[in-house]
Amino acid sequence: MFRKNEDYKQEKLNSTVKNLPTKAKELLYNNWPAVFYEHVFSNIDEDKFADLYSDGYSRPNKPVNELVSLEILKEWFDWNDETLIEKYYLDLGVNYAIGKENLGEDTLAEKTLNNFRRRLVIYEEETGICLMKEVFKEIRDDLMDEFEIDGGTQRMDSTFIQANIKNLTRLDLFVKVLHNFLNDLPDDELEKIPDEISKFREEKNLNLTYRLKRKKVKEKLEELAEFTAWIKDRFEDDEKYNMLKSFEHVCRVLDEQCYRIAELEDDEEYEEENEEEQMWEPAKKFRGSKDDDDDSEQKKNVELKEPKDVPSDSLQSTHDDEATYREKNGESYQGYKSNWCETCSEDNPFQIITEVQVDTNNTEDVQMLESSVDELSDQTNMEDLINDAGYSGKDIEEKCGENGVTQHFSGIKGKQIEDERIPLGEAEFDGHDMLECPEGHQPCRQEYYPNNKRYWGRFEKETCDNCKLREQCFVVERNGFYSYGFYHRQRITAERRALMKDPEYKKFLQLRAGAESMINEVYHKTGKRTRYTGKIKVKNSTIVKGIGVNIKRVTRYLKEKKLENEFYVKSLFQ
Repeated sequence: MFRKNEDYKQEKLNSTVKNLPTKAKELLYNNWPAVFYEHVFSNIDEDKFADLYSDGYSRPNKPVNELVSLEILKEWFDWNDETLIEKYYLDLGVNYAIGKENLGEDTLAEKTLNNFRRRLVIYEEETGICLMKEVFKEIRDDLMDEFEIDGGTQRMDSTFIQANIKNLTRLDLFVKVLHNFLNDLPDDELEKIPDEISKFREEKNLNLTYRLKRKKVKEKLEELAEFTAWIKDRFEDDEKYNMLKSFEHVCRVLDEQCYRIAELEDDEEYEEENEEEQMWEPAKKFRGSKDDDDDSEQKKNVELKEPKDVPSDSLQSTHDDEATYREKNGESYQGYKSNWCETCSEDNPFQIITEVQVDTNNTEDVQMLESSVDELSDQTNMEDLINDAGYSGKDIEEKCGENGVTQHFSGIKGKQIEDERIPLGEAEFDGHDMLECPEGHQPCRQEYYPNNKRYWGRFEKETCDNCKLREQCFVVERNGFYSYGFYHRQRITAERRALMKDPEYKKFLQLRAGAESMINEVYHKTGKRTRYTGKIKVKNSTIVKGIGVNIKRVTRYLKEKKLENEFYVKSLFQ
């Protein structure tokens, strides 16, 4: 049963906090617990979490604002659950931050924390609403209003999050999938499975990679693929087992790692029925029980894909089946990607993280910006966004423009123009009309074709023949004239390259470097390996980490401001 927490609003006449010595009170009131209480705990809208709990008569819930606050503190300070519970009972600062003035007022069990996280996951799976993101935005907006943070100029960057999984080879992945499913079967069902397959139920048969010679690995991998195909064929119509998560992994590994092979070359009817399916062929001729003849024919039913043909969203581990694979700059990654955005106006007293996103690591930067630019423009008044070339693209730039956001790139994709060439970006345009070329001449004829967004034009032959820049120009000599042709996208890129030569603009783009510092600040304690499995859990932990960084920045600013004020007061009496 849901019940809002109103107890913290009632002032206590006598408490541990009120009985503290003056110096201790001053430390408490001027440190992070007081900032956290005012800007996080007191701003959590508990009503948004009401649907997590039953409407019927039951035991009231643990206060939601306490549970959310504890999740933030855990990620901020990189505590595990055991440490968090210790702090709940013994740390007065933690208690003050969550609206308690006495130690030991309530109890907290690890099960309570896990149940709350589970409810958050189920709620998002059912509704698509991330409640922790709602909390993040409420606190962000409060801080931007309270401290008059200008969100007009912001910077964005992304980084990979390493999944909490073991790095499995293809061989180990097949073994693990078989092992998990076989352990879900009862003994009487296991007896019907051939010994050469059922033996993988034992732990000792895991980690085959380290026990095989290299030349034997492929042969063993092909054999395991056949075993997995036999399991799939044997249980796919058995409703008692085909709904198991472990069986889902069996089917997924076959789809992602193998090609199908037609069972019978002349079985045209079967091929017609299954020509749309991109799956392996049922292994009907594989030995089906321990009583079958050992010399019976064994037919190859699956063919392994080449590693390059395995999709990036293929199963990486049964422990976290949402983690994906990505290669970048010669490095391989398994897990997720987080995308961060923060204010960067030099007039701000401090900067605020305005956006935190998490998705699979095969998600492109432009996709993450595309899903956030509407809210960033509307809720934080973003007008200028500084990012790297990974966020560039025709469609995303158009969407940013529709939202009144101008992108500024610290780098530009594509081949750099030779230094001795005159770039197109030095020409002057008015809309789609070229007013003059880099040397100040106007085309004698020009057209813009909106269907394919292409420019075409020509100059008088005499004009270009007598031009000192003719050899370096972007025009091409024709019979009787000089002409040019390019697409609007080429013009935009050229103008950006030209703009990046401007000293003032170069200085402006240097603000982008702070985005990397932001990510280092977020992950310097915990590293980029998550302790959670599943995208929603990883996302929630990352979002509350962002809240913690914002509160740390506020606390640091207020402490510095207090010291400045104290120094100013002292100076008046000197």
